[in-house]
Amino acid sequence: MNKKKILFGICGSFCNHRQVLSELYWLQQDHDITFVLSECVRTSSTRFFRKEEFRSELEKLSDHPIIDSIVESEKIGPAKAHDLMVIAPATANTVSKLANGIYDGSVTLAAKAMLRNERPVLIGMSTNDFIGASGANLLRLSARKHIYLVPMYQDDPLHKPRSVTSRWDLLKEALDAALQEKQLQPVFTETAP
Repeated sequence: MNKKKILFGICGSFCNHRQVLSELYWLQQDHDITFVLSECVRTSSTRFFRKEEFRSELEKLSDHPIIDSIVESEKIGPAKAHDLMVIAPATANTVSKLANGIYDGSVTLAAKAMLRNERPVLIGMSTNDFIGASGANLLRLSARKHIYLVPMYQDDPLHKPRSVTSRWDLLKEALDAALQEKQLQPVFTETAP
């Protein structure tokens, strides 16, 4: 099988990192993955992961150095080396910046480079404010060419009624669809399995 070259951006929403990491163990078997970390992920240790531990887990899944600066992200566009970019988890902040053309970090600049090269960008969002300003930004961004979404659901409608998170169990299926320039449907699901 011909492995696709995947650029994988990881932003905050630290409570989702473990689930995304479990999906990455499967994805790396079929794809050649290069990671791009947001500044927040690069510099923050949280109750979910110490930054060194998380980085070490990612390094085990890729033969490529981790991209974690704007200087390194700037090389992505001219290299045209990747078939698709995934941003998972994508925070409301990252989605807002992409929707408004702000490319001031390693992940957003990498996404801009992929879109410049007319390559698909798959976004797996997780936010406590989707049914608010964040949702409007994601929907506006999703109307653009080459943008695809990992299906999502309300993760705790009773206690966090504005919150959504992506169906990480559908990440591989959404990635395969985006590689064919298709949106996996439905975009909004009732619950996770």
